[in-house]
Amino acid sequence: MKMFLAFVLVMVIALGAFFALKNMRQSAAPVEEAPAQTGTVYFAGGCFWGVEHMMSLVPGVLSARSGYANGTLENPAYEAVKTGATGHRETVEVTYDPDLVSLEELVALFFSSIDPTVENRQGNDVGSQYQTGIYYRSQEDGQLIRRLAQAERARHPAFYVEIGSLTSFWQAEDYHQDYLIKNPGGYCHLTQDDFDRARATGKQPAPRKAEYRAISPAQAREAMDAGAAPILVDVREPYEFAAGRIPGAVNLPLASLVSLAQEQLPDKDALIYLYCRSGARSRTGALQLIKLGYTNLYDLGGIISWPYEVE
Repeated sequence: MKMFLAFVLVMVIALGAFFALKNMRQSAAPVEEAPAQTGTVYFAGGCFWGVEHMMSLVPGVLSARSGYANGTLENPAYEAVKTGATGHRETVEVTYDPDLVSLEELVALFFSSIDPTVENRQGNDVGSQYQTGIYYRSQEDGQLIRRLAQAERARHPAFYVEIGSLTSFWQAEDYHQDYLIKNPGGYCHLTQDDFDRARATGKQPAPRKAEYRAISPAQAREAMDAGAAPILVDVREPYEFAAGRIPGAVNLPLASLVSLAQEQLPDKDALIYLYCRSGARSRTGALQLIKLGYTNLYDLGGIISWPYEVE
């Protein structure tokens, strides 16, 4: 009897330790990789539609957001800012990769696109909300920007560009973001030359190579759950495709894959996951598209038991 009680006690202790360890593992936060170093600077160059678009074209610029800098109101609406009474400047927040484009290059591009000799005006836009300026968060950036601005000042008879630290930045309404992409014929005081200079600023990223890459269903699912949005290409026959497929997949049968891909997949740098029921056929299809120059294609392989929902 004593031996039995001792055995039960040992089992209880062991189970308690097991569940404690399991809970500890479940609650432990995953270790995240440190983000790559980035820089941020704020440019007010008149109407922010054009400035945002210009900066977004620079290789190495990770994001460009239109918004309202400094001013006297918290989270102002465009209707208030456009009166010119709030002290806000239409400004673009530029986040960039210093390995691809430098702060000096971005400042030089900005100065090349504005008229620094006028106050509260750029192009046809007049008002204090259109005042030009460069705003910064760190003193190190501020010292560099002030030095560059002083050199630019020496080139003009008058110089009205504000240079100062950022006190606040409020993102503008959604309809202002990517405005010139949403409205290709929209007004812009900048020119095509400004946009062409933007594309030539900084280092061009190294072109991707068209080479064979494989990805497992588990890796693909993890990537898609994390936000990847691949084009899913199913190379089976149409009757197989109709019987069940990964949701959102397009059917480009292997026998006509080359001709269909050139017609339906014009972007050869697009992220593509290609699959079939047969791993050999999937690999054949992947190699065909790689030969055509598709640079971001992954062979998802032969999928028999689906890791996704099937339509």
